[in-house]
Amino acid sequence: MITVQKQLLLKSALLGLCTVFLFPSTALSQGENKDSAPELNSPVTQQTAIDAKVSAQDKKDIEKFLSNFEKDWNGHNLEGVMGNYSDDYVNNDGFDKKIINQLMGELWKTYPDIKSSSFTKSIRVDGPYATIGTHDDVTGTTASEAQGLGKGELHSISEGLLFCKRVGNQWKIIGDRIDYEKNKVSYGLGRQLDPSFAAPEQVKSGKQFSARLEVDMPTGLAAMGTISQATLSYPPPKPPEVYKPMGDPLNDRPLLERVMTANAKNRNELLMATIGLTNASRNSLLGMVILTRRLNVVPPMEEEPAKAETAASAETKKTPEETTIK
Repeated sequence: MITVQKQLLLKSALLGLCTVFLFPSTALSQGENKDSAPELNSPVTQQTAIDAKVSAQDKKDIEKFLSNFEKDWNGHNLEGVMGNYSDDYVNNDGFDKKIINQLMGELWKTYPDIKSSSFTKSIRVDGPYATIGTHDDVTGTTASEAQGLGKGELHSISEGLLFCKRVGNQWKIIGDRIDYEKNKVSYGLGRQLDPSFAAPEQVKSGKQFSARLEVDMPTGLAAMGTISQATLSYPPPKPPEVYKPMGDPLNDRPLLERVMTANAKNRNELLMATIGLTNASRNSLLGMVILTRRLNVVPPMEEEPAKAETAASAETKKTPEETTIK
């Protein structure tokens, strides 16, 4: 029998991949502002920052493209959604159209009622190319129930860029980039928690960073927590999980902090934190919260060998006076 923890961890691994790769591409309808949920069918022109060079025809075509895309996404029309991607599509994690197609189907099966409430932050058009800045708020409910905890509730927020190209008289998505992304799935009494999962949004490859998990606990309850990391790949890897009691003798607010090292292969990562809410004796699971967030990993700037050798050679050729006088 699969334990509750394993079920939730498997769901969170899929959740992280799906939100990282799919949600920014659905940020297509317009809302009033970030703090209020926008209407799915509100006019694209209301709050869109349009570049001065965007012609009336480009604007009209992009509005139609965005409107149709979001309609298909919220209607879970896989064929319709994938028809908006170019065959040579690739995102900033190296995922192609085939993988996105698989992830999209898996996401909708896991969250059959998932919906995106989104707006466009900016549009730039340069010849046959367009760059669209997006903001997404996504909600949904898991299809299956966790043992004794009911169904999970999904809440997600993300921002990024959608790269498009005009092919004939249609716009096609040729790539996308996620700058910021956080997701939460809550089960049981975990729905009452509002935990904080803090970590950097970007680090250099091979460098250390810290991730911190905090939560205000209801009176009489306790918490177990874990923090893990994994490179963004498909199928998703299963990171090792070690649950620890959350607590700090100097702080009444339960917390857990972990120092980790970003991978040295310049691969973006998924950071995941899980909180298990228990009774005071820690022998009965009452709720669970799974938090995931993206970590963008960038390569460090390295000096080219030829330049380094030239600099070293120039240093050795200095006269005594040049070496002494600064």
